[in-house]
Amino acid sequence: MAHLSYARKKKILIYLLAAVLLLSLFVFTACNRDNANVNFNDGVNEPTHFMAKFLIVLNDKVGNFGWTVVVFTVILKTILLPFDFWQKHIMRKNAKAMKRMKPRLDELQEKFGNDKQRLQQEQMALYKKEKYSVMGSCLPTLITLVVFIVVFSGFRQMVSYQNALVYKNAVITYTSVYDKEYTDIYQQSYDALTDAEKADPVKVDEIKAVSETAAKDKAQTAVAENYQMPSFLWIHNIFVPDSWEKAIPDYTSFSGQKGFANARIEGVMISDYETVMAKLIGTGGYGKNGKWNGLLILPALTVALSVLSQLLMSKTQGAAQPPAQAGMEASQKMMQWMMPVLMGVFALFYSAAFTLYMFVNSLYSILFQLIYSLATMLIDRKNGEAPVYVKKSRK
Repeated sequence: MAHLSYARKKKILIYLLAAVLLLSLFVFTACNRDNANVNFNDGVNEPTHFMAKFLIVLNDKVGNFGWTVVVFTVILKTILLPFDFWQKHIMRKNAKAMKRMKPRLDELQEKFGNDKQRLQQEQMALYKKEKYSVMGSCLPTLITLVVFIVVFSGFRQMVSYQNALVYKNAVITYTSVYDKEYTDIYQQSYDALTDAEKADPVKVDEIKAVSETAAKDKAQTAVAENYQMPSFLWIHNIFVPDSWEKAIPDYTSFSGQKGFANARIEGVMISDYETVMAKLIGTGGYGKNGKWNGLLILPALTVALSVLSQLLMSKTQGAAQPPAQAGMEASQKMMQWMMPVLMGVFALFYSAAFTLYMFVNSLYSILFQLIYSLATMLIDRKNGEAPVYVKKSRK
C-alpha cells in the first residue's frame, strides 16, 4: 500500500471496516447460534457467554435489568476509555501535522497536479516526514467493532435465557395450579354423582371435560397474576423491541422465529405455549388491546445520537484529513450514514435492552468527545495556538 494515495487508502479502509463489521456480525451470529439457543427439554441453564454471565451477576445487584444495562455500559466504556483517548490523540496529532503540511501540500498540488504518481510519492514522503499517521486510528476502531459484536452475542444469549426463564416459571405456576384445581373440581363433582351416574362413562367424561376447562382457566389466571413484566421506564418488556411488537411475545417471537438475529428457544410446542400464556399474549402494552411494547422513543433517540456522533466525528476528523479527492466525499458520506442506519435496524428489530446499550454507549462517546474537545481547545489557547478542530468558515 506504499504507493497508494491517502484518498485511496482511506477509501479502502472505509470499505474494509464496513466489510469487517457486516461479515463478522454474520459469521458470529451464524456460528454461535447453537450456543445461544435454549432447548427447553434440556432445562433452562444459565448462559455460557461470559458477557451474559456478567449481566446476570450485575442484575442481581441492581435489580432492574434496564438499569443493569446502563451500569454495564458505563463500566464497559470506562474500561475502553484508553482506546478512545488513543484514537482522539492520534487524530489530534494528525490535525496538527495537517495544519503544518497544508501550505506544502498546496505547493505540491500546484507543481505536480498533472503527474498523479509523482504527486502521490511527494505527498507520502511529506506524511512520513511530519509523522502523519494514515492508518493510526484504525486499531481502536477495529477494537470497537469487535467489542460491539461480542456484546451483541452476549445480549442474544441473555434475551433467549430470560424469555425461556419467564416461560419456565409460567409453566411451573400453570402446572401446579392446574393439577390442584383439576383434582379438587373433579373430586367434588364426582362425589356429587349418584352410583348410577358414576357407572356411566359418558357422565364421567363430561365431568372430566368440565374439570379440565375450569382448571385450565384458573391456571391461566394464576399465570397472568403472577407474571412480573421486566419493564424499564416507558418500555413494558425490556427484552422486546421498543416498538409495535407485543409486550408479551407470541410464539414466533418467543421461539426466535421472528425478529432480527434472535436466538432460538427450542423444545416448546406452540399449543403448549399458547395454552400457558393465553391470558398474557397481546396484553400489557400501549395502543388498542395493549399490543405495543413501547413508543419508539428509544430507537429514535439512539439513531439521533448516532447521527450526532457521526457529525461530531466528521467535524473533528475534518482538520486531520487532506483535501477530499474525487470519489472520497461520497465514500465518507456513506460511512457517516451507515452506522445510524445500522443502529436503527438493531433498535427496531432487536431487544430494547440492546438498544439501551447502544444509546448509553453513544451518549457516553459524545460526552467524552465534547469534554476532550473542550480540554484540548483550552490547552491550545493557553499555548497560543488556534484550535485544530475548528473548521474555517467558507467564503
